[in-house]
Amino acid sequence: MKKKLVSLLLCTVMAVSALAGCGKADPEEEAKSKAAAQGETTASSEGTKGTDGIFTYAIGGDTGNTLNPLTADDRFGLMTCHLLYSPAYYIYPDGKVEYILAESMEASEDGLTYTMKLKPDLKWSDGEPLTADDVKYTYDTQNENSQNMYIEGKPIEVTKVDDLTLEFKLPAVCASAFEIMSSEASILPKHIFEGKNTFDINMLEEEVVGAGPYVLEEYKTGQYLKFKKNPNYAGGEANIDTVVYRVIEKDDTATLALQNGEVDAWIALPDLLDPFADNENFNITNYSEGRVAYMRLNPVAESMKDKSYREGVLRALDREEIMLAAYSDKEFFELGYSFLPYNNAYYTDDVEKWDQDVEKAKELTANGAKALKLCFVEEDSIQQRMALTVQAQLKEVGIQVELCGMNQAAYMKAAYDRTNTDYDIFFGGYVMGVDPDMYSMLFVSTKDDMINYTSPEIDELFAQGNATLDEAERKEIYTEVQKKVSEEAIFYPFGTNLRTLVTSARVEGVEDAGLVPIYTFGDMAKLKLK
Repeated sequence: MKKKLVSLLLCTVMAVSALAGCGKADPEEEAKSKAAAQGETTASSEGTKGTDGIFTYAIGGDTGNTLNPLTADDRFGLMTCHLLYSPAYYIYPDGKVEYILAESMEASEDGLTYTMKLKPDLKWSDGEPLTADDVKYTYDTQNENSQNMYIEGKPIEVTKVDDLTLEFKLPAVCASAFEIMSSEASILPKHIFEGKNTFDINMLEEEVVGAGPYVLEEYKTGQYLKFKKNPNYAGGEANIDTVVYRVIEKDDTATLALQNGEVDAWIALPDLLDPFADNENFNITNYSEGRVAYMRLNPVAESMKDKSYREGVLRALDREEIMLAAYSDKEFFELGYSFLPYNNAYYTDDVEKWDQDVEKAKELTANGAKALKLCFVEEDSIQQRMALTVQAQLKEVGIQVELCGMNQAAYMKAAYDRTNTDYDIFFGGYVMGVDPDMYSMLFVSTKDDMINYTSPEIDELFAQGNATLDEAERKEIYTEVQKKVSEEAIFYPFGTNLRTLVTSARVEGVEDAGLVPIYTFGDMAKLKLK
């Protein structure tokens, strides 16, 4: 399920603009955007000013009519799933574990067996009992659909002991097993999905049965999703009766909606904070998702096959200038030099940083391509700014960069086509988790290899790091992995940005709810309204 987080790319804050590029628009995606734009004016009745018992959150895109809790891979689809479903337990970015459906998850001394105890008297939102049968069904289904719970090519086997107890048998020692089996595995109702040919849910027609803090009450395509609290939620009945996700794609529209009291919360860009700063009617909270923004060079493109040329391209760049262009001020980001976020316990900056050296860059790229294509998500204003800055920096060493902006669907198709030679450079970003092995899917040939560049040495180092429970040994191994990845001159991390949450003063309990990657709130049931 962690793959879902990778595919979020750099879409932290969406803004519609008309940056010229060579990408082709997807007609279906354009239609969705038009619907969302219309929803900006027609959905205001679902977020009226200061309405008691209703919390309205402005989101930058629509989830689409169909929701699949197993394959949701965009931020807003995942946010919706997080309200409707619950995992057995959730691991916060700082390593804190919150048990939701489970009461405990204990490992055997040899690390090969985990025993999960469920809380008693759990119920689905439709009142049916939630038992070990549902948990086993969920994990078995995931093993049938992906290898995210595989270790050394074999699945983790799940056995029901009784209605409240399950055993997870590992095929080999795996340091990241506890996290692999954790938060992204939202438990599914067996009585709803068993026997169906699909896990897709038509939100316009079907009742969505889950175990999350809220239940879907109404969905208007391109306008809003309305949720009512789930009285059977294992974490305790929510404080707020109704939650509305209101679709507002344009930043200026969202800004006005928040100022006018039509919405209660919104993720803002740093340069749009003036109306809310030093204003007693609003609270501003910056927090880190542990998200890494990066640029990767396409190893199958003819232009990037020579390592010296790739080194020259990276030597032309100034990552601080790029991040400043994107986020305006250093208080909103931390520079990073590794595939791990700077606040990860295994992070090291003792790697090849590819510090800017314009003369060296000119020398290394002298005999290489003088025209490159950069692929990015055009609706993302952060990526737009980064793209323009990279274009200007490479121009200084004699390389012309064509900016190829496209919608996210088209980007996904291009970026994850292993044979695509149309583009030389891709922007990207990800949120992976806590354990360093979670990042192996970026590079390891037997996994997703999202960067599309592997080496036997890097494969072996990741395998060694996950096969030992000795923390000192793991630290040494993952330090070496970070060095090796950097030396390949394929992956260039920019750093980790902060997200900025703006809430109206009537919203309380943000700290209790917890600010987390992807979903914003760890448990929205704990939010309160004055």
